[in-house]
Amino acid sequence: MSVLTKKLLRTIRHTRGPFLAVVAVVMAGISLYIAMATSYYNLSRSQADFYRTYLFADYYFHVVQAPEQVVKQIAALPGVAKATGRLQKDLPLLRENNRRATVRLISYPIPMTGEVNQLQVLTGRLFNKYSQGGSMEILTDPRFARVNHLSVNDTVKIIAAGRVVPLTVVGTATGPELIYPMQDAASLVTDPQNFGIIMMSHHSAQQILNLPGQINQVVIKLAPGADEKKVRQQVEHILQPYGNLAAYPRQQQLSHAVLQSKLDGLRASSRFLPVIFLGIAAAIQFIVLRRLIKSQRTQIGVMKALGCRNGQIIAHYTAYALAVALAGALLGCLLGVLLASVISQTFAKYFNLPAALGGVNQQAILYGFWLSLATGGLAGVTASQDISKIQPATAMRPAPPLKGGPILPEKWQWFWRRLDAGRKMSWRTTLRHRGRFAFTLAGVMLAVGMLVAALFTRDAVDYMLREHFQQQQRYNYLLRFSHPVKESELLAIRRLAGVQKVEPLLELPVRLHHQGKSEENLLVGLPAGVTLKKLTEAAGQPMHLPPAGLLVHARTAQKLGLRPGHWVVAEIMGEKGLSRKAALKVAGIHHQIIGQASYIRLPQANQLLGESHLVSGAMLLVDPGLSVEPENQLNRLTGVSFILSKQKELDYFKQNLDSLLYTVSLMVLFAALLGFAIVYNTAVINFNERKRELASLLMLGFTAREVAGLLHRVTILQALPGVLLGLPLGYFMARGYAQAVSSDLFSLPAVIYPATYLYAALGGILFIAAAHLLAVRQLRQLDFAEVLKNKD
Repeated sequence: MSVLTKKLLRTIRHTRGPFLAVVAVVMAGISLYIAMATSYYNLSRSQADFYRTYLFADYYFHVVQAPEQVVKQIAALPGVAKATGRLQKDLPLLRENNRRATVRLISYPIPMTGEVNQLQVLTGRLFNKYSQGGSMEILTDPRFARVNHLSVNDTVKIIAAGRVVPLTVVGTATGPELIYPMQDAASLVTDPQNFGIIMMSHHSAQQILNLPGQINQVVIKLAPGADEKKVRQQVEHILQPYGNLAAYPRQQQLSHAVLQSKLDGLRASSRFLPVIFLGIAAAIQFIVLRRLIKSQRTQIGVMKALGCRNGQIIAHYTAYALAVALAGALLGCLLGVLLASVISQTFAKYFNLPAALGGVNQQAILYGFWLSLATGGLAGVTASQDISKIQPATAMRPAPPLKGGPILPEKWQWFWRRLDAGRKMSWRTTLRHRGRFAFTLAGVMLAVGMLVAALFTRDAVDYMLREHFQQQQRYNYLLRFSHPVKESELLAIRRLAGVQKVEPLLELPVRLHHQGKSEENLLVGLPAGVTLKKLTEAAGQPMHLPPAGLLVHARTAQKLGLRPGHWVVAEIMGEKGLSRKAALKVAGIHHQIIGQASYIRLPQANQLLGESHLVSGAMLLVDPGLSVEPENQLNRLTGVSFILSKQKELDYFKQNLDSLLYTVSLMVLFAALLGFAIVYNTAVINFNERKRELASLLMLGFTAREVAGLLHRVTILQALPGVLLGLPLGYFMARGYAQAVSSDLFSLPAVIYPATYLYAALGGILFIAAAHLLAVRQLRQLDFAEVLKNKD
């Protein structure tokens, strides 16, 4: 072992506190990178393989009803590689005690080879093309089967075409469009106990829906290089006589949109968070090495006098930084693989991806080591550049003191006269090392900002729950009927025991056009004096439905460039392809948290259809003490296809907040670790620079507590402003994160409660105090004879 290697190991042992603190920061950065990059790689690879193998559709087209023959016309279009026609319909499922769930029936052609959106059977077997022995066979999605305790050969009953139809479960399956089943974009979460997917042969679906030879959905795969816009126009032209209801690309398919948003979040986090930690680690290493080189100035002079070259000495001190980087990378790799496993298990809990989400991403590990070593090497080389300026002769003498002179506060006599000697010393120490002060300030700001941003997610979710479930949705139950009915038929529901109020609604899928842009949207007609649905402005003020015109969601308005006073054309497809268009004035822009529906008065919605007093659903307010009885009675109504209990949806969402708690806890831990490492290293450097003065004070009779108080004032002066400035920084970080994760499905509000700022500030004070206490423990270990020895 060479002399320089022995010296390096001895230096690491003597500076093990700062060394381990920087290692911890590097470990945090590398573990976050490996965990998120590995999870993103595994998930995106599984997604891409699944989409490719099972031919995930590039475009969806929904119609009222069309003959199967149109599929061949569409498949023959230039740019269309494959087209599949099928049936899709949401139906009520009857359970024990008259309880009801909603299932989405999707038909699949048999044989399935070469068709779009194929299935992968997970358990059991594929259903038969034709029913055998009067029993129709189905597959269900695995989460729905698991939660509802469905096994092979179990029988479930659905209501289709006004009659109860028994179905036999033959297994579970998933498909590229069923990775994350969602009922609609207005659902905050989908409870698998109350909503699921059932899959059956196309022939059987036609039979139970009484639609022989018919389809209501076409899914297509585009040929490479196809003009997506042109193909869409051509397909819609073919389907126009049969009632175009909606057309949207894969990007807007709900399951894909949710999964892709998670992927995008992982990818962004894997690039952003590690940079913060590694950047801070590099800055700490730079400061520690500069201080180390300064304190070993005489040793460097001796090494040069003995023949060591500048390159050898620079490599020696750079090796210190590389040792930090290597140790941090090794520990970060182990922790990152463990975190990746936890993230993968969380995804497996919510997503029906059949391929294994685990596995170690060797590329991420190699990149992690490369990032760590490159950052450490850069910090080491940069910090060691002054070594080449040290001359052996001058290095044998003590380094000249820092430039003196009054600091800025000394010019404020009214302020300076009120300070005692200890506080004056603290101000001079801080402002005569402005670079170190700026770094500590910025680091603590960032750590506290990360605390605010991590804790903010709790506030945002809590606000979303209160705003969505208590303020915007004031009903207890939401009903949707199998077919639109006259408003007078709601009288029977109003008479149910426990029902206090019933308000109708009419939901119309529309396409909004404005200045050459178009957007699929849901237009909801509500009564003029609606009380069970609250619409709000950006500031949270309530909005009322205008006598004429519509209220557009903020995201829709942004996409179409709409403002109040603009006119928009609403295109509504009716039966047999009869398209109705109407020009509507934008009366206002609302900011609903979940979904992006537009709202209009119920009579005006009926006018768009050429009807009157037509409704497609209703909102119910029930007596809190009799909430069970109305639900039991509603479950007996065969004309109701969907019943949503707001309380059950809220309870299910709260049951699935574990992953949020783990994420927040991890980010709080890493943010506190970052702040601790910064303050600890600054405190250690301050201590080492003032060893002689501190030892002199102890020799003169000052207690260790009094001397530690002097150091504490310096630490507080350097770090406390970072806590205060970190609070507004945290708000902007939280706001940026909220904007990044908001999508067409929901808007994450940038809401931070005062208690969160208090907790973040307390967290900052705690890691400052812990770092200071650990740093000043060395006071009791001072060797007075060695420290006070005259080295001139």
